[in-house]
Amino acid sequence: MVPPLISYIGSCIFFLELVLNGFLFVKLYQRWQETKIKVVAVLSGFYLLFLLYVTIEFFFFILTFNDPVGFYLQEGNLIVFLFPFFGGMSAGFFMLFIDYFENESIYPIHGFFYGVFFGGFILNIMFQLFYPLEQIMSLEISPLILLSKNFLFSTNFPASYFIIYVVVVTLSSLRRIKGNIDDPAQKKQVSLMQLAIVFYYFLTMIVVAGGYQLAELLDPATVVFLRHIAPHISVIIGGVMIFQAYVKAPIGFLQFQKLEKIMVINRSGLLLFSYDFLLTKEGEDSQDALFSGGVFALITLFSDMIKTKNIKMIHFQDKMIMLSHNENFVTFLIVDRVTSFLWGALASFSNMFNLKYGLDDHEYSVVPKSVFKDAKTLLKLTFGHQ
Repeated sequence: MVPPLISYIGSCIFFLELVLNGFLFVKLYQRWQETKIKVVAVLSGFYLLFLLYVTIEFFFFILTFNDPVGFYLQEGNLIVFLFPFFGGMSAGFFMLFIDYFENESIYPIHGFFYGVFFGGFILNIMFQLFYPLEQIMSLEISPLILLSKNFLFSTNFPASYFIIYVVVVTLSSLRRIKGNIDDPAQKKQVSLMQLAIVFYYFLTMIVVAGGYQLAELLDPATVVFLRHIAPHISVIIGGVMIFQAYVKAPIGFLQFQKLEKIMVINRSGLLLFSYDFLLTKEGEDSQDALFSGGVFALITLFSDMIKTKNIKMIHFQDKMIMLSHNENFVTFLIVDRVTSFLWGALASFSNMFNLKYGLDDHEYSVVPKSVFKDAKTLLKLTFGHQ
């Protein structure tokens, strides 16, 4: 039996998807090794699961290379059930993922709907396994109920409706995030993430639902292509958007806080290192030394007044000054919004700076620029900035 054209097209699509997801996993893992940002590890783990799912489907596709149409149309096909389930599961992952980075918490209502999706999908699978659609269609029930059941099950209920909810929520969240940032590179990053959500879920759902609704008008091979193979093209494009939005981008994913400056001073109050995040450049301007000296005098004064050695934060108008203390240096970060990510990044940068330069600390009257020239590389490791 000569394999149909759909077999060759599907093999190429699945192979390309495997290569792309494998590449994304490797790059994300490498980035996590470099930056140690926890969310990168979570995202790389997600793509490892995605890679596993695509590998399983590709394996079964190759086993049925001579008759993929018959394979996908057979009753109780587990792969057919897994695709919408994995789509809904991954969509919910991105929703909670973006939730966390917008608010450092997860909306209970989003978690609730995610749980409802899991429960509803399992019930739906069990119902369809024991009561196929043909059996439902043969029952003597009212046309309205019949139409409702046909519509629900023909669109992989509840995956499609959950994905609609996820698309609306994530695009709205990303729009709010975009409104809170000024950096053009970050705005582009969030726009690419929005496109990734559209290709991953919205267009995929439209193609699959269209394949179901047009099943009576098209030949079986075309229906199988629309339901089970064409959606992977949209997923591939979404993966390319994720690569552009995160793996290739120089800025940490969705870290939309407005970082202004980071400065390091020694215990005498001398400015040793300064980096301007808004201008993405190293080096102090004429005001940095005065500003750092003023902050040092302020924290020294308040430390004496309130009898504490380590003031952690100063709130000044609409700015926050976050401070990290160690044996040799005081590091402070100027931001518009304090988050746990920034506390972790600041602590990591301060510790790395102390380990790298602490033993060479001297009572400088003028700081030689060559001494701290490599400190910028620590920002990439801790904050995700290059």
